[in-house]
Amino acid sequence: MIVALALATAQVSAGTPPSAPVQAADEFTNIIFHPLSATTATLTVQSRIMSNTVDIKSLDDALALLADKHLSVIWPKIIEWGGPGLKNLRDNYISAARKVFEKGRTKDADTSLGSTVSPALRGTFLLADALLNAGRIEEATHLMESARGTAPQKGRWGPIEWAAISTWLAKAQYVQGNVQAAIHIIEDSIPPLGKDRTKLNLEVNRAAMLLDVGRASEALSAIDAAQSSFAAPGADGLFTSNARVKGSDRQFAWIRSCALYKLGRTAESTAAAAPLNAGIEPQEKRFVIDPTIRLRTKWARCIGDVTVAVQAYSDALKTEPVGGDALLELQPELAQPAFDQTFLGKVRQNSALASVLTDRWRQLPADLVPALNGWRTSAEAQPLTLGTVVR
Repeated sequence: MIVALALATAQVSAGTPPSAPVQAADEFTNIIFHPLSATTATLTVQSRIMSNTVDIKSLDDALALLADKHLSVIWPKIIEWGGPGLKNLRDNYISAARKVFEKGRTKDADTSLGSTVSPALRGTFLLADALLNAGRIEEATHLMESARGTAPQKGRWGPIEWAAISTWLAKAQYVQGNVQAAIHIIEDSIPPLGKDRTKLNLEVNRAAMLLDVGRASEALSAIDAAQSSFAAPGADGLFTSNARVKGSDRQFAWIRSCALYKLGRTAESTAAAAPLNAGIEPQEKRFVIDPTIRLRTKWARCIGDVTVAVQAYSDALKTEPVGGDALLELQPELAQPAFDQTFLGKVRQNSALASVLTDRWRQLPADLVPALNGWRTSAEAQPLTLGTVVR
């Protein structure tokens, strides 16, 4: 099973009155923002030829709407719902996630990592994600370290949970820019898994992060070894019934292609990227997987090719008619190791993309930048009371 590093939030529903319909000019004839609870909402957009409803279930979802010029008429309603700077929404996610955590079990999982673990552990992931996204990294890390223990244990958590929590702990370092620390966490987490092939998750993430620190040759060796092991038949761990996650070829593809590109092997790099251009989106019912377009933009940033990135982001904006990851990934104030703002500045200024951005993309105002970056430099931490919860 392949798990990509991705920052995501947790959410749980409650209930509040809907907003009134809002008339829109320009492309949409009607836009309806409908809060369902303190942490969830829906957005319905209507035009003369279509009607589309999307779920708003995370801080990033809300931020993406606030970065979409086509939705400017409902920006005040989103701020009313989420509070100034979306701080109310941030705190509501933590409160809702804590309730699930205290309950002890849940089927809810909206991130690739959370979807891999048992229901008994998903509440822990929901709360840890909510804390991480609020800048309360120390609390979140303590929560996950306590849940993981020092090694996989029968009767507690198995190899899948060990690998998922280890990946989460690496992610918590990664989003702070501590890429080398994240790599060390992954490397230290592989030996306890022995021969269990669940360790492929860790090996793939290690290969991806090696690219961030200029170790392309090691990354290529690591991803090739992981892909060979993934393809080989075996009876250890998760792969007993050949239960490989659909779309995993795309994860191997972007990492391998980027490594080859950085090593100057451009023809091989182009060939390796073929799964990122497939016309059919993989369908996976068991786990949450990244859409192909998100992996294409990740690959484009990794190889640092402006033309490729412009095309990838143009396609992303076409496939996401309202909101969407692209509107946030192109924000100049986004602080993440994989987002080189010098490179992205060239992408934003490219004439093929600039006209599209002028029409649709909004640079988020200063009061929303802390939310964009997960309040990592201005967290308003509160002590976490775990209580006594039987797992």
